[in-house]
Amino acid sequence: MGAQVFKIKTISEMEQDLLAKSDSSDVVGGKPVAHDANKILSKQDVQRDIATYARVLINVYCGWPFHNAIVKRKVLKKLLSFYKNAHEMTAKDLYNELKDVIAIIPDNHIWLNFDRRMARCASGRKLNNVGKNLAQPNTMVTQMYPGNVAVIAFFRMYRDKWVADQLLAFKDSIDKSSALIVDLRGNGGGSSRYSDKLAEYLFGAEVRSAKKTFVRNNPDAQRFLKMARPDGAWWDSVSGHGDPLLCPEDSLTQFNAKDGYDKPIYILTDGKTGSSSEMFLLRMLHHPRVRVVGDNSAGMEVFGNMGTGFLPASNITFGIGMNYRELEFDNFELRGYKPDIKCKDGQDAFVVAMNDFQRQSLMSNGGLVR
Repeated sequence: MGAQVFKIKTISEMEQDLLAKSDSSDVVGGKPVAHDANKILSKQDVQRDIATYARVLINVYCGWPFHNAIVKRKVLKKLLSFYKNAHEMTAKDLYNELKDVIAIIPDNHIWLNFDRRMARCASGRKLNNVGKNLAQPNTMVTQMYPGNVAVIAFFRMYRDKWVADQLLAFKDSIDKSSALIVDLRGNGGGSSRYSDKLAEYLFGAEVRSAKKTFVRNNPDAQRFLKMARPDGAWWDSVSGHGDPLLCPEDSLTQFNAKDGYDKPIYILTDGKTGSSSEMFLLRMLHHPRVRVVGDNSAGMEVFGNMGTGFLPASNITFGIGMNYRELEFDNFELRGYKPDIKCKDGQDAFVVAMNDFQRQSLMSNGGLVR
């Protein structure tokens, strides 16, 4: 007898195997429902949720077409193995099984949530302590410091009108200042509504944060988007053929020194600076007077605009990005942006930025610098 040959399934074949085990109607988007950790799931319930989550990843998740073959193969093999070996278990146990899938995917946004537990990818990166954000939780700081330095500190990126009002009230101080420090340490994101406007004001023109933006464009993705984001989104009206679909982008404009802020700008970052706060950072990196101080940002900007849903049997909540951004920096996700002035662990980035500005001022005025 000849040797038995085992054919290794292609990624496409594994995808089709999993898609055949679920139905589009199982993909539910919207607000999460109550979690019951001790809820008993039958073998069929477990298989249904595994197949549904596979469909979400393959057909709805913006990042799936862009991850490499190694990541895809690892994810698909785990899901197929979980499905094949499914048995009765609690909803909590299923969550713990699916955590292993999330750990593989190099995306700082994608997550699973169950019974106040959150699972994300396993980056394993050490975060340096470069000082706390000058703003307290749920606040924003606008203040003048010695040396005529204007400071704006965002604890989060809020979309509330009070942010616009506070920035508008501080505009004259910014215009008359000698330098500006924007504190993004510990800022995990939120809404980019007003931070985008701030970037536009400082740049003197509209400025982009990504070279290209893509969205998923298939029936599962469109159905999920309508449930997950009923308020609508800018990419909801994008038309065209292909999946993923390239969204129209404006060309990159040049810094406008006449209308923009043509003075030193320091942006403070750390390992928790992510999502829409990194969007602001990436826009401002086109500004010729910007210096970034602190530690590498989170690396949380390639995938974004989150949609939330839950699995039909267990109610495990999941979050996935609805668009993919091709940035101007390679290997950004999980690694972030390396600052121009990288602080050591324990150094306060705000103090370092203030000292650097004072030093630069002395040099430009012909002073003696030690």
